[in-house]
Amino acid sequence: RPWVAGRSTEMDRVTVSSLVAGGVSLLSVMQVFRRGQGSTKLRRVSLPSRAAVSCIARSLPSSRIAISSSFDSGNIKVVSAEDAKDIQLEIEKEPFTHGTDKKHHFQWFYFRVSNAKGQPCTFRITNAHEASYPEAWDGYKVAYSYNPSQEEPIWQRIDNTKYTPHKGFGPKELSWDFTPDRESVWFAYFAPYSYERHQSLIAKAAASPKAEAQVLGYTLQGRPIDMIKLGSGEKKVWIICRQHPGESMAEWWAQGFITSLLTANAESKEGGVGSPKSAAKLLEGATVYIVPNMNPDGSINGHLRTNAAGANLNREWCTGWYEGYDAPTLKRSPEVHAVLKEMKSTGVDCFLDVHGDEEIPDNFFAGQQGVPKWNQRHEDLFVLLNWAVMQSTEDWQVGKGYGLGAEDDFKCINSAKGTALLAVASNYVCNEFDCTGATLEMPFKDTTETADRKHGWSPARAQALGASFVDAILKMIPHLRGYPLSAEAKDMIKACKEATKDKGTDWFVEPVGKSSGGIS
Repeated sequence: RPWVAGRSTEMDRVTVSSLVAGGVSLLSVMQVFRRGQGSTKLRRVSLPSRAAVSCIARSLPSSRIAISSSFDSGNIKVVSAEDAKDIQLEIEKEPFTHGTDKKHHFQWFYFRVSNAKGQPCTFRITNAHEASYPEAWDGYKVAYSYNPSQEEPIWQRIDNTKYTPHKGFGPKELSWDFTPDRESVWFAYFAPYSYERHQSLIAKAAASPKAEAQVLGYTLQGRPIDMIKLGSGEKKVWIICRQHPGESMAEWWAQGFITSLLTANAESKEGGVGSPKSAAKLLEGATVYIVPNMNPDGSINGHLRTNAAGANLNREWCTGWYEGYDAPTLKRSPEVHAVLKEMKSTGVDCFLDVHGDEEIPDNFFAGQQGVPKWNQRHEDLFVLLNWAVMQSTEDWQVGKGYGLGAEDDFKCINSAKGTALLAVASNYVCNEFDCTGATLEMPFKDTTETADRKHGWSPARAQALGASFVDAILKMIPHLRGYPLSAEAKDMIKACKEATKDKGTDWFVEPVGKSSGGIS
């Protein structure tokens, strides 16, 4: 998307097919001559999902402000940048989600602004009110960075972000004022986790004797579906991250978790959360399978919810929930197809699906209370899982989450048994494998009790939360399959319920009516 500020709506385009028709033929002939083969078999060429090529290079607008999103995870369309104090933008829509959501999702944005050092600017995302979750803009603060590619990037929040009608009239827009200190600045919905960074994470794991880096299959655009395997213990722990590509905090979480496990050392005297000794104990008791990015195509293409075909992967885990729609399939959701095949090969004793939530300002678990197999064992293990996390990090709470609670307080209330949507990963996996698990949600905004006004929820905090789960999962390992639970586990559950009895947790409320069953 080679958008040039102030002129993108005037761009002359041509379709991908008309440009590529001659190019593919020439490329194929060149390949044949290069290989010295007598075959003219063509190679399929993969192209970006929103590919559009400009026939005419455009000049900068009169303001000379240059805006670009033509890079990994970029997404923005420039409507006008002639006036620095009235820069009008739109978020580009994703492919239509057939069968399940039946809509064009969009909310993720990420772009670079140049030639604006020292110049007061006002940015307006004029189609924010049409986004997938427009109510989530309330209380949200735009993130910015001067160097998003550094090893530990610093992303700060813009406090003057607002979601209001422009000059008091018309639909609401997301807007903010900013005067850059440098020649280039990057703005994003949340700190991106680039594909280059992803490959570095895989390479780091592959180089370690403690891990195996495996490829389970390929995406629709030909990218590998990477899985990292660690440990050799009896219990099988599965973790998947970033089914929704715009929820990049999920892969930051994965980096923190994986990095901690790679330091495993049973002889270490180093203490603290995610310590080498804790990591070693976890890898002795469990085999951990983690997919850091379930949706690399969507991530690179700047999507919030979908893959290259427009499929919402977290509605693709089984058939029978959407009329006339089969899932998962190699045609629309090869990512889920490959991972589920591997799960059935290994078995699952504990499952986490790591996400980000646009609206709720806290970390929380969405449980599987609505699945058909839910019973007292599942409830006890879900309480135990929450307690284990609460003992490992201060950035955790119970009470807020999904369910039937009032929208203003996000109170968790159980789904009725048997009402959960099994096309959702955590519901399907926990029911199919009769295992404990949950959907882990982190905020796009910030936490409530441990808020950081300058940075909001950030890469560093997501990584720290990931590291803390080494200890949390370690506490769960002895109890995952044995039932009735040990006296120690029963004491932990009792302590958790006592400590959280005033928090409105979803394990105290009798199931009533129907709800999403913990849908992300």
